[in-house]
Amino acid sequence: MRVPAQSKRANEVAEESRISQGYEMLLQEQKNEKPQKKRKLSPILDQIIYGPPSVTWNIHELTRKREAGDPFFKIPSLNRIIIFKYPNFKVEVSDAASTNFSNKAASLSDDRPVETALYIPNDEELPHEGGYAVYLRQKDAEELLQRYVGIAQNGMTDEMKRDFSFLQMIDDLPSLDPFLLKTAFERHKVVCNPAYLLMGDGEEDNIKSVIRDKVRPIVNKALGADANETTKTQRFIDAIWDPTIPEAALFIQAFKIDSKEVANVFSAWKGVSFYQYQFEINKPKIAEVIRWLKSEKSTPIDHREHRAFLPQQEMFKQQVLKKTLNVLANINQIFKDFDTCYTKFISDGDPIAFRNFLITSHYRYWLLGYCCTALMHTRNIFERCLSQSTRGTLRFEQLNDMLTNIDSTVSSKSQGANDL
Repeated sequence: MRVPAQSKRANEVAEESRISQGYEMLLQEQKNEKPQKKRKLSPILDQIIYGPPSVTWNIHELTRKREAGDPFFKIPSLNRIIIFKYPNFKVEVSDAASTNFSNKAASLSDDRPVETALYIPNDEELPHEGGYAVYLRQKDAEELLQRYVGIAQNGMTDEMKRDFSFLQMIDDLPSLDPFLLKTAFERHKVVCNPAYLLMGDGEEDNIKSVIRDKVRPIVNKALGADANETTKTQRFIDAIWDPTIPEAALFIQAFKIDSKEVANVFSAWKGVSFYQYQFEINKPKIAEVIRWLKSEKSTPIDHREHRAFLPQQEMFKQQVLKKTLNVLANINQIFKDFDTCYTKFISDGDPIAFRNFLITSHYRYWLLGYCCTALMHTRNIFERCLSQSTRGTLRFEQLNDMLTNIDSTVSSKSQGANDL
């Protein structure tokens, strides 16, 4: 699928509201009044090029900059791509009442409501000039992978099989955070050049420490272990990272988890804990964006020149703010459910709610992946736009661009490959 440098989200008509339609007319009128000084990126291409590490993984750039070690993929054409994540569902969790996990009939969902795509630039040195995108789960993915990167399903070489399995591992994650990628590669016994997993000093140890501290009371409670039995407890905590060790079997038995699902359950459990850790770090930054959108600083500095269009822009801004708050509410609701189930088990000795949360955590893990990633990218857009502001205030057209890009980020509906 061709990805032009200047495009709009396709196939969104079914979900367009009156405000969005009016705002598109506003943008068009502004373009007719005053020609653009330079070509602008579509919201999706902006996300691919400038998104945070959780959204976009620039394999080409990392390959070019690596100082040692093998490239990530064996097939050369794959080392010239950008991998990105894109949502393909409608978020509704926060609109519903909190789930009563104590009475819930637990069943595991294998839905993956976030798509993985490969962006193949026309010129890898100028990715903003446009290119092609292939969603790994779209109907004609096999044909497109062969056409654009040389992976042929019929007659696969060992190199093709190896690289395709890497793509499948990446597709099994809701976001591209280096910690989650590294955890997935370790689970599958895959060795990856560290140059492709950029984490700060001590970041991995900090994340694992936070997760272990959360897991330790659960392990002690589930297995009746004494808090002082650190060696025994540590072996069970290690089982969360490696479900194949013998201690994992006892933990699985204690929670009555189907052995076929244990890898997915443990992966989702670690993922939810990771996103909780990540969210606590990013929460003040997200609050800053929301405060700005609600403040007088979000009024364009040149508002007098555009007074005829201000009411429409204000309506669109309120729509974007509402979507952002809904994404935030989803995150808060999932963590509230998680903490409630956790407390019931640790404080009240009732394991049912926590077990059911674990069993059904797969979808919430993916939902969190989308929501946390969307807010991080929202913050990324906000910072880039405000770096060009005048005392924290934007011009009318700058605000147009920022709101349009944030709207694309916090809108969780998509039509698969056609969305680009």
